[in-house]
Amino acid sequence: MKKTLVALAALAATTAFAQTSVTLSGRASLDVSSYEATGSTAGVAHNLKNRFRVADTSSRITFAATEDLGGGSRAGVYCETGINIDNGSSHGQADTGNANTSEFCSREGRISYGNSNWDLRLGRQNVWWTQGELNQVGSTFLGSDSSTNLQNGGAGVYTVRGENMIKLARTSGAFAGSEIYTGFMGISGSTTSATNVTNANGEAATADKTPNAKYFGGKLLYTAGQYVVMWDHQNSTAAAAIATTSAGGVGVNSFNRTANKFGLGFKYNPTSLVSFQYWAKERKDVTAPGTAYVSMFSASSTAAATTSKGDAKDSGYALVVKHDLGGGMTFHGQYTKANNIKASGVEQTDTGATAYTLGVTNALSKRTHIYGAYHVITNQANAAYNMTGGNYASGTSRQGADVKMMALGMIHNF
Repeated sequence: MKKTLVALAALAATTAFAQTSVTLSGRASLDVSSYEATGSTAGVAHNLKNRFRVADTSSRITFAATEDLGGGSRAGVYCETGINIDNGSSHGQADTGNANTSEFCSREGRISYGNSNWDLRLGRQNVWWTQGELNQVGSTFLGSDSSTNLQNGGAGVYTVRGENMIKLARTSGAFAGSEIYTGFMGISGSTTSATNVTNANGEAATADKTPNAKYFGGKLLYTAGQYVVMWDHQNSTAAAAIATTSAGGVGVNSFNRTANKFGLGFKYNPTSLVSFQYWAKERKDVTAPGTAYVSMFSASSTAAATTSKGDAKDSGYALVVKHDLGGGMTFHGQYTKANNIKASGVEQTDTGATAYTLGVTNALSKRTHIYGAYHVITNQANAAYNMTGGNYASGTSRQGADVKMMALGMIHNF
C-alpha cells in the first residue's frame, strides 16, 4: 500500500511539473587587482595610495523557472541575486554597502508572461545601462569597464535597475532586446535614504502626499547582418529628495530627468566588432526651482560630495573595439570622453574626464576564461569619476584624482 501511494505521488509530481523548466545558473567573477586614485586637486594628503586586493566583480546566482502554458504562451519567474565571493558580505572594496548584493533578487527579480516573440515582465529589472553587443568590454568579459562609470555619472540618470517596473520586451527577430517600460518610485536601492517631499513620491508616499513619482523609458535595438543600432531613452519625474550627504555635502534636491543614448556597431567579422556610443542627460531641479547649481565634484575643497543640486546637463561618447586574436584569445579596448557639465547653459570649468580600458581574454572553455585588464580614468580638476560599478573602487576619490587599475582575473559561468 505504501509503495502504491509513493508511486502515485511521484506520478502526480511528474505530471504537475512536466511542462515546467527550472534552472539554477550564475557567474563567479574574481580578480587580483591594484587600485589607486592620485593627483587630487586638494593635494597628496587626499590621494588614495596604490593597494592590492582580491575583488569580486559582479558575481551572481540565478534561479529561473518557465512553464509552457500551451498555445505558444509561457509564464516564468527570474531571480538574480548578487553575491560577493571575495569577502562573503554585502559590502564592496571600500567597505561600503552594495545594494545589488544585499537581498534575494537584488540584481533582478521579475515574473513574466509571453510567447516566442514578446514578454510582459513585472518587477525589479535592468534598463538604461545594458549595452549588449555595443560594449564588448564590461563585466561579462573583463570584470568591469571605465566607460559605464562615465556614462552613468555627471548629471546622473534616475535608474539603471528600476524598481516596481512594468516592461514589454521583444525576444526574437531583428528587434530582439528592444523594450518599453514604466515604473513607480518606491523603496529600492536608489531611494532607501530618501525623505518625502510634497507631490514628489511614488508608492511610499506618506499622508497628504501625492504618489505621482514615476519613470518610463525604452530601448530600440536593431540587428541586421553586420550592423547593430541602439537608442536608449529614460524620463523620470518627482523623485524624492535625499536628505543625507557625504562629507562636506550639499544635499540633493528632487529632479526631473531626461536621458538619451545612441549607439552604432559594425561586425567586421563574426567574432569582432567596433562600436560608437553617444549620450546626453539633463536634470531639472523641481524642489527649489532657480537653485544655483552646486557641482557634485567641487562642493568641497577636500572631498568630492556624492550629492548635488541645481539644473545640469552632461554628454559624452565612447568607442569600443573587440578583436578576435585567434586561439581563444580576444582583445578588448575602450575609450570614453565625458564633456564638461553645463548648468543653466553655462559650461562648468574642468568637470570633464577621459577614460580607457584595455584587456585580453583567453578562453579556457565555453564557460570559463581568464583575463588581464588595465583601467584608467583621467579626471579634470573639478571632476571625480570613479570605478563605482559593483562597489569596485577601494574608496571615494577626490576631485582631480586619476584612477588607475590593473587586474588579473577569472570568470566562470555556470
